[in-house]
Amino acid sequence: MVLVVALAGTAFGDECCSAEDRREIEFIWHKIWASSFTDRKVTITRAIFDELFNRYPEAKDLFKRVKGDQPDSPEYRAHLIRVATGIDTVINELDDTAVVAQQLEYLSNQHVAISGIKKVYFDAFVDAVERVLPQVSSCFNVEAWHRCFRRVTSIISSKLP
Repeated sequence: MVLVVALAGTAFGDECCSAEDRREIEFIWHKIWASSFTDRKVTITRAIFDELFNRYPEAKDLFKRVKGDQPDSPEYRAHLIRVATGIDTVINELDDTAVVAQQLEYLSNQHVAISGIKKVYFDAFVDAVERVLPQVSSCFNVEAWHRCFRRVTSIISSKLP
């Protein structure tokens, strides 16, 4: 836990994920992610996972429990909403390093428990986000997203092979 707090403090320090970067991400995210856009959230998150599966088709096997092979199933839709909510929670807490550290520790432990998951999938997930979100936001700042969100996913995946 101390390591995650230290990483989170460093990860969100001004040199890696500046206060300006965090504000930029939060602003864009809130424009894309308004609470009235549940269907939009599912569509965007599904497009991100589609990108991930195009790059790593074997990763789809990790989602059998949520019927990842049936993208229109309620189980898969619920999974997409959980992922979107997790991202939303982290973005909304980027300025509170103690809270975000707890969230990242929880997410890290949750993903360690999944057999077959690899760190490389998190890198591919960030790449997918950086390809999908500019399509839904004309002012998407790839650099700010890259500096902050890649740090977030590196902390979550730090215990993975």
